[in-house]
Amino acid sequence: DQTYPKLKTRGPIVFPLMPCGSGTGDMVSLGCFATGFTPSSLTFTWNKNGTALTDFTQYPPVQKDNYYMGVSQIRVSRQDWDKREIFQCAVAHVAGKPPILKVLASSNDEKEASFSCYAKDFSPKDYDIKWLKSGEEINNKIYEIKTQTATKLENGTKLYSAASFLTVPSHDLPSHTQFTCEFKGKKDKIDVFTNSSVLYNNNVFMLPPVEHTRTETVTLTCYVKDFFPHEVFVSWLVDDEAASDSKYKFSTTNPVKNNGSYSAYGQLSLGLDEWKNNNMVYSCVVYHQSVVNNIKAIVRSIGQRTSENTNLVNLNMNIPETYPEILIDSNSAMEVEEDNMGGTALTFILLFLITLLFTIGTTVFKVTMSLYVRDVLCIQTTWHIIT
Repeated sequence: DQTYPKLKTRGPIVFPLMPCGSGTGDMVSLGCFATGFTPSSLTFTWNKNGTALTDFTQYPPVQKDNYYMGVSQIRVSRQDWDKREIFQCAVAHVAGKPPILKVLASSNDEKEASFSCYAKDFSPKDYDIKWLKSGEEINNKIYEIKTQTATKLENGTKLYSAASFLTVPSHDLPSHTQFTCEFKGKKDKIDVFTNSSVLYNNNVFMLPPVEHTRTETVTLTCYVKDFFPHEVFVSWLVDDEAASDSKYKFSTTNPVKNNGSYSAYGQLSLGLDEWKNNNMVYSCVVYHQSVVNNIKAIVRSIGQRTSENTNLVNLNMNIPETYPEILIDSNSAMEVEEDNMGGTALTFILLFLITLLFTIGTTVFKVTMSLYVRDVLCIQTTWHIIT
């Protein structure tokens, strides 16, 4: 049994009800159960794949311990049920719900970083929005603006929306700084809290390509790490044009949580012959609300030049505040002195180890998806074929 404080209004807790077994017959009964709400006025709605359904039953609410419970039932075809069509039950009640919060990061200035917090559909009107950096209230802000509330009427209840905009110095933002927008509202003298967070930075790496000689294909991998929240979208471009799903195979793994942030892999598969076309450049584009630039995306590119037998791989293994670079340019020739030959050999060994580590990593990345590298590595190697 649920126990609730006695309030003038209380929103419902909603549970779906579905058949326990496979059952028989051409129809399947689904239910929607709402409990713990007051006042008793409550409306159920149903939809299938977003299309409203009207042929359902709503039973009168029943009172228990000063609160109410209600049930709605609908019968759907077994054919739709077995095809895993999506059926949704929604409940409208005067108590409403906590506001929808959306936090975005943006920047037009290297010296400043801006954050936006949108609170939508809250009631009553009184509210407060507070900004936190890594769990602590922000004191060194450049400025903060709170908008006036906007109003709309829904099911007889006034719902409000508002926004807060924060600007802070960029030099005060180490990598992976978490900003939280905390919303505080009131419901019958009881505080209602909700919050949403965003990381200032996320990291995107284009990993070295893997050639599959048996299938004559190449797999390109885009690794996205340390992002929050978990919603992320990875797309692919070929020479700045969207990759066609009829010509290429691409996929993105489900985000995996690690120490409060998420990581994911996006992969593109293409033919080995096309990969060796020196005119092609392949880019992964990562869209996430924490990306701090105007187009809300991070782009990483990779290509292979065959005219000079050159492999060029851009490895952004981390994106720290300063960008240390190690540039290794190996050009072997018969006339190179012994010291240069030693440097070339060292470069080849390093490339071999990186390729080996990547091959092992792509085999087990579904098991462990943690990668910790501290520098930016840009490796360009020119191979000379001696005949």
